[in-house]
Amino acid sequence: MIASERSLYILRAIHERGVINLKEVAVELGTSEATIRRDLEKLERAGKLTRVQGGATSNGGDEPGDMSELAMRSKMQINHAEKQAVAAEAAKNVQDGDTVFLDCGTSIAPLGAMLLRRKVRIVTYSALLLSQVKMPKAELVMLGGSYDPHHSIFTGTMAEQMLRSFRFDHAFIGCYGVSLAEGKCYDLDMASTNIKLIGMENAMHRYLLLDDSKLEKRGFYGFADLAAFDRVYCTRPQQPMELPRNFELVQK
Repeated sequence: MIASERSLYILRAIHERGVINLKEVAVELGTSEATIRRDLEKLERAGKLTRVQGGATSNGGDEPGDMSELAMRSKMQINHAEKQAVAAEAAKNVQDGDTVFLDCGTSIAPLGAMLLRRKVRIVTYSALLLSQVKMPKAELVMLGGSYDPHHSIFTGTMAEQMLRSFRFDHAFIGCYGVSLAEGKCYDLDMASTNIKLIGMENAMHRYLLLDDSKLEKRGFYGFADLAAFDRVYCTRPQQPMELPRNFELVQK
């Protein structure tokens, strides 16, 4: 990831969390702590943040207007290889002629790029898919609604009503994190979770896609039990874990 993308990710993280931890950001971006430390120093000199011991916090400035789109672009690069591997395995469930619901998020976008090259029908509320393939073979239906530039999605009553009219062979869902102890998956935004639940309800088969960094990571809203999915595709964790039977581990 280039320096400008790291900077956008750092500023977005501060905007969302208030305070960021240098070590955690280094892990999230897959780079060294020394690199993140230099990024923080540069951003502080530019008046974008205030460094504190072990991290940084907001200095009260406004978020740049174009940061939402650019930060999402940089987020696409985090655990990129893992997301590609999970998407490739999940795509094997889909046959030509199938109708598919695709959730939002950077774990689902790589799957969208793969399926757009095939003769299938895709319904989604994620604007990320619009830039994945220039000349798609798939039929793409984009749900209407209120646009959220931070997450690049369309949500709201209009999108939900439109989605209820469709029936799917497969629904592919992303999440913020899962709790193995609770057997639940979590997200941060209730507007998008309503869309997820409708897509799942109207599908014959349901799949959850995540990389191992999301294991034992709880969000604001628990939207579904892990048992609700036919399969959960996840990259193999570094430490041995007891996983539910519907987990299918993918090599990075």
